[in-house]
Amino acid sequence: MTVIGAFRRGAILPVRSFFRFVFDGGLNNRENKAAMNVKRWLLWVCLAVIFVSQVLLFRANSQWSAAQADARDAHQQITLLQSQLDELKASSVATLSLDNARLREENQSLNQKLARANNDLTQLGADKTKIAGQLLTARQALELQQNHLQQLSVENQQQAQAMAPPPAPEMSPEDARDACIDNLKAIDTAKQEWALEKNKDATDVPTADDLAPYLKGSVMPVCSAGGTYIIGAMNENPTCSVPGHALPAAQ
Repeated sequence: MTVIGAFRRGAILPVRSFFRFVFDGGLNNRENKAAMNVKRWLLWVCLAVIFVSQVLLFRANSQWSAAQADARDAHQQITLLQSQLDELKASSVATLSLDNARLREENQSLNQKLARANNDLTQLGADKTKIAGQLLTARQALELQQNHLQQLSVENQQQAQAMAPPPAPEMSPEDARDACIDNLKAIDTAKQEWALEKNKDATDVPTADDLAPYLKGSVMPVCSAGGTYIIGAMNENPTCSVPGHALPAAQ
């Protein structure tokens, strides 16, 4: 506003002198009509220039005011940002202090865990060495036991071969059948004696161990033809798996 007032005060005197020259000078000198028209056009041009100058000055003042407002806003924003930056720095320092304290605690805890883990590893190493020694001892004992068992097995085989009866001469099919029938008769007799002594019923089924005390040599007889004996229940005859080896039917 001060600039505009100074401009206006400075521009009043020249404008008045110009109007006086245009109008008074024309009347005094009696210039011709063409000169008057030129002066009028010149007047309008000057007025237009003054108007344009006023408009430009107004726009410049408006822009200057807007620039001042923007500068004030920018200054306020800078102040706000500076305060936020200070707060952020303060909070960052506090946060870093808390993080450092937390990290120190975690580091201490991890160190303690690491120490316990190292102790556990040391103890496990000692246990592993002890177990390895025990395992080696157990393996050696097992090898000795296996060697002993193999030796006993060989000795038993030798004793069995020494005590085994000489092989029986080959029998004809008829002789083998007759010998098997005699075995079946012996088994049936042993069944009857076992049932009588043990008070067994007709549906009871004795085992080979039950009949052993009632057989010759306390041993279950064997079919010379390789058959298998089936003792059966008390109301059944003993049978052989070889066809034709059977007790005669009761008359």
